[in-house]
Amino acid sequence: MPMARVNGISLYYEETGRGRALIWAHGFSCGLRMWDPQVAALAGRHRVIAYDVRGHGASDVPERPDAYSQLISVEDLRRLLDSLRISRAVVGGLSMGGNIALNLALSYPDVVDGLIVCDTGAGSDNTEEWVSTCQEWARLLERDGIEAFADVITAHPLVARYVSQGPDAARLMRSLVTTHRARGLAHTLRGVLARRPTIYSLEPKLRQLRIPTLLIVGEHDEPCVKVHRFMGDVIAGSEHVIIKGVGHMTNLEDPTTFNAAVSEFLNQIYRG
Repeated sequence: MPMARVNGISLYYEETGRGRALIWAHGFSCGLRMWDPQVAALAGRHRVIAYDVRGHGASDVPERPDAYSQLISVEDLRRLLDSLRISRAVVGGLSMGGNIALNLALSYPDVVDGLIVCDTGAGSDNTEEWVSTCQEWARLLERDGIEAFADVITAHPLVARYVSQGPDAARLMRSLVTTHRARGLAHTLRGVLARRPTIYSLEPKLRQLRIPTLLIVGEHDEPCVKVHRFMGDVIAGSEHVIIKGVGHMTNLEDPTTFNAAVSEFLNQIYRG
C-alpha cells in the first residue's frame, strides 16, 4: 500500500499513468475513491495522483485536535509533492479539497502549473450557520459513530442530488463516507471546515494569482455558485464552467462534462 511519510504523518496515495502530474484533493468525508472517474479518463495522458487527506481513509488519523487545520492540510499536500519528486503539477480539488488546492497555489505558486477548483466555498456565505452545522456533525460522529453520520450526510443538500440519481449512486456515496474513522472526521470538521477563512477574505491574494485556473461548479450547488462567480471575477484569466443540472458533486454527477472540461484545460496548459 503506497504511503508517503510527510509532515509527521503517513498519507495514502494512488498514482496511475505517466506524463505531466495531476493531483486531486478530495471533498470532506469522501476520500480518494471519489476521483476514480477522473483517473480512468485522464491517466492515458497524465500521471494522475489521488490521496487521502489526513484524518481520512487509509491515511493517518492523529488523535490530537490541534493536528488539524487548513494550513496543515496545505502543507501536507506540498510535502506529498516533494515526496513523490514532483517539482510542478496541475493541482485540483473539490469542496474541502478545492480549498486545499487553492491555498496551495496561493502559498506555493512555483509548484503549480495549473489550478482546478471545483464546488468550493461552502461556509463563505451564512458562515455562522455553517460553523454550527460543523460542530453539530462533529458531536454526532463522536456520540453515534460513522454510520449515523452517513445517514445524515447522504440526506444533506450538498450530496442529496447525487444520491437521488439511483441506488448505485446512493451505495457509492455511503461507501465513500463509511471508509473513514469518526475521530478523523470530527477533528476535520472542527479544525478545518469550521475554522478556514472564507473565500471572500482571500480577495487580495486571489487578485494577485497568475496561475491558469479552471473553476467548475454545479448549477444547483447553492452554497458555492455565488462564491465561484466571485472567484471568476477576481482571478485574472480564470475559466469558469457551470455544469447544468447537477449539484455539489460535479465530478460524480456528470463525469463526462467534468472530464471534458478538465481535459481541455490540461490541453491548453501543456499545448505544444
